Amino acid sequence: MQDLTAKLCLGTVQFGMKYGVKNELGRQPTDEEAFSVLDLALAVGITTFDTARAYGTAEELLGRFGLAEKGAHIVSKLHPDTADREEAVLSELHESLQSLRAKKIFCYMLHRAGDLQKSGIMVGLNKAKALGLTETIGVSIYEPEEAMEAALHPLVDVIQIPYNVLDQRLDACGFFLQAAKSGKRVYARSAFLQGLLLMSPQEAEASVSGSGVFVSKFQDIARKEGYMNTEAAMLYVLSHPQIDGVIFGVDTVEQLRENVKILKRGEEFSSCRKQFRRSFENVPREVVVPSLW
Repeated sequence: MQDLTAKLCLGTVQFGMKYGVKNELGRQPTDEEAFSVLDLALAVGITTFDTARAYGTAEELLGRFGLAEKGAHIVSKLHPDTADREEAVLSELHESLQSLRAKKIFCYMLHRAGDLQKSGIMVGLNKAKALGLTETIGVSIYEPEEAMEAALHPLVDVIQIPYNVLDQRLDACGFFLQAAKSGKRVYARSAFLQGLLLMSPQEAEASVSGSGVFVSKFQDIARKEGYMNTEAAMLYVLSHPQIDGVIFGVDTVEQLRENVKILKRGEEFSSCRKQFRRSFENVPREVVVPSLW
């Protein structure tokens, strides 16, 4: 079986701002706290790190840590308010590189699929790749239609998708087959569906109408198969053969250790995964799309 550690991609938004409803620290971490997490991530074999200009001071923190000098693959994102001009894209990327103290990054991404239609931005991204400032070009998508557009786009190398045990829309529409055919790399986020899968069914229903019955079923299957909710949710995404990376965030070193421990159970997960695939083929869109909550 593939080494699942190689699939882990550490998100860094929580290093640049106070982020998340379940933020364990209740604040933005100090440099020392964030550096401890980054040191451990590198030590356990995590090589890819996700950040963005819009993530507060995250890029600057990664620069102070010297992440680029340590050989990490850094993914950053064009600010969503960037003007539709080639020079604006290159200016934004140069500022990111300066903050990161890097000569180049692994992937420079669009926050929105709609920007694929902006000629100035796409020319700028292509120029950045030609200049060796980024190895690849990517886009973050939210809907199946956007995913298919990205899978067919000639300039896109990497596609970041929302994916979790309740959301099988991209399996159903044939996205993964098209992405593989087109040679795209796929990274997944939202393995815990913004924490919904980890709530009690009652809490989930109170937060998102109609979700309680699905959260209850997910947790029942996980329990019967001998998995904690966090393990089942994470392994479901990690074990997908056509997902190249899974983005996750932590607030503390302890949380990172717990996430890495989950990987040890990956080889025995196939039976549980099959049950989940059969059980959640038609979850309503209103439950799996956070913008509709």
